[in-house]
Amino acid sequence: MDRNVRRAAISWGWRGEVPPHRLWPILRASGGVEAVLGSSEADLAARLGSAERARAVLRGPGDEESERRASEVERLGGRVVTAFDDEYPALLAEIADPPFLLFAMGRIARLSFPAVAVVGSRAASRYGRDVATALARDLSAAGVAVVSGFARGIDAAAHAAAAGGPGGTIAVLGCGLDVDYPREHRDLKDALLRSDLILSEYTPGTPPLSQNFPIRNRIIAGLASGVVVVEASRRSGSLITARLAGEAGRDVFAVPGSIYSGTSSGAHELLRDGAILCRGVEDVLTELFPSIGGPSKSAAGALPQHTASLSSDARRLLDVLRREDEASADELAAACQLPAAAALAALFELEGAGLAVCGEAGRYGMTRTQVSR
Repeated sequence: MDRNVRRAAISWGWRGEVPPHRLWPILRASGGVEAVLGSSEADLAARLGSAERARAVLRGPGDEESERRASEVERLGGRVVTAFDDEYPALLAEIADPPFLLFAMGRIARLSFPAVAVVGSRAASRYGRDVATALARDLSAAGVAVVSGFARGIDAAAHAAAAGGPGGTIAVLGCGLDVDYPREHRDLKDALLRSDLILSEYTPGTPPLSQNFPIRNRIIAGLASGVVVVEASRRSGSLITARLAGEAGRDVFAVPGSIYSGTSSGAHELLRDGAILCRGVEDVLTELFPSIGGPSKSAAGALPQHTASLSSDARRLLDVLRREDEASADELAAACQLPAAAALAALFELEGAGLAVCGEAGRYGMTRTQVSR
């Protein structure tokens, strides 16, 4: 790639002086970056509605400071992918306003996998977590990357269940990659960095401001061939993701829940308005990737196959969960005489294997499919 193109993209993304939704129509109408950079300031100002924005665009190739900062990110182990690099996801490039930059850590190859977003309520029910866990585990087992937003609830359950599998998972943050948010997901983040991928369009150090998350949702929708909404209230951010997916021509699926549950009201409205009914992974794979088929029984995993690869701490916690209907992380740590951090790491491992799920009030139990075995 021409160095001026890369430097311009880094400058536009890093400084954020010209939002993608303003510049992309001009880039597409002009025929590319080189054509825009060859424009006069007056012409570009007329098209952008601002002389200041025009100057910001045109000085991009000379922005050595932003390039230096991007190089520092890569020196520390991250990746900076511009919208004009070969690694940039083709599906994401199709949306109206793809980010000029993606900051990435982990397995960048996940960007080339077929992908499905699994999203839902932060205040997820036990049922919602069970469904998200099963869907994400089976999608990953079929070689499909599971995309979500790293939030509490459904997102966390989906990431934990898909992590390390053939498809794995991609977490899209609403803050800088170096910012731990939510704080209780530190162990999950470490696990994803080892086997999966974390993305953000926000520069290092960017705090998790509330306005970042709706903007972030377009990336979740853009990376995926379809979006599955597991649980969502009527005001859930997951409905924003579903709307953006529909606008981008992607399929939207919704999981039915109890008519008495507020966390299912948004999903039910999606179904009423034409979303595809999702009763399990087969509904998603048949619609989006018919050539893949369903996950094999061995990939989905029977209980003995799961436990054989568990750490000793995770097996100890699982033994307690077999005896108890549910328990908090603190109770499990005390029962197994483990430090709190070790118990949380083991719980994330059990969630990722589809053996445990965190329900209401932060209490853990075995997944319904494992309880029934």
